[in-house]
Amino acid sequence: MDYKKATIIISFYNNKKALSMIFQSLKEESNYNFDVIVADDGSSDDITSWLKDYIKLLPFRVLHVWHEDKGFRKNRILNKSIAASKTDYLIFIDGDCVPQFGFVQDHLYAAEKGKVVCGRRVELSEKYTKKLCSSPKKSTFSHVYFIPMMFRYLWFNLLGYDTDVTGKHIENGIHIKFLRNLMLKRRLEKSIIGCNFSLFKDDFKKINGFDMNYEAPAVGEDTDIEFRLNGVGIKTKALKFGAALLHLYHQELKRPSINQDIFQETVRNKAFWANNGLDKL
Repeated sequence: MDYKKATIIISFYNNKKALSMIFQSLKEESNYNFDVIVADDGSSDDITSWLKDYIKLLPFRVLHVWHEDKGFRKNRILNKSIAASKTDYLIFIDGDCVPQFGFVQDHLYAAEKGKVVCGRRVELSEKYTKKLCSSPKKSTFSHVYFIPMMFRYLWFNLLGYDTDVTGKHIENGIHIKFLRNLMLKRRLEKSIIGCNFSLFKDDFKKINGFDMNYEAPAVGEDTDIEFRLNGVGIKTKALKFGAALLHLYHQELKRPSINQDIFQETVRNKAFWANNGLDKL
């Protein structure tokens, strides 16, 4: 469809260093046909003060949506950000993932009503996260490092060594436009990951947005919304060889079982409409 403008919604909590890297990468885009909303799940006063000053220096529109820190309430702040957005098309990323050059344009190119565009991410190792942090250009990191990273990745795999030296899913850092277009024509489906997906706002409203009953990481940000979107006829659409996103290394968060309990109830009841969603704000 090659839609013209989007809002990037960045889920955020206190990670100033990572957010500044995301902003730097977005500044390096060739076209500022996007707004940005920082969906802030209760960052501290010093962080919010820094952000207020920082966004004044950026060449694109940034809105800071914040609520009080009362534990993990990511889905609630994401819904508040959806309500605050001014464009018809929404792109969701996490605050510890740095988009690569052409990220927004790839999502807009793939945009299609009745579809969720599903991107992927490279999970950088600690070593390559440090390299990205020190790199003068953030948006072309995967372009510069892709060939040596891929060879290193394949070589370590061949020898049976730990591929965490480079990271995981390095192939997701490839950006080749004609292959992107070719793969989109094949209309492959792919599961949603919460840090890299996009869709039309009106399609999201058909399921009442994110379910705010989820108050722990995982499931509620991707698995749940995929099930509910599919339930109302909105299918997934794989975006390959484009929309590259680099996930910064950190220790994994715990995944409490309570989320699975909520999701299983949703599946049993075929509850496609979130009873605690956008309309409850």
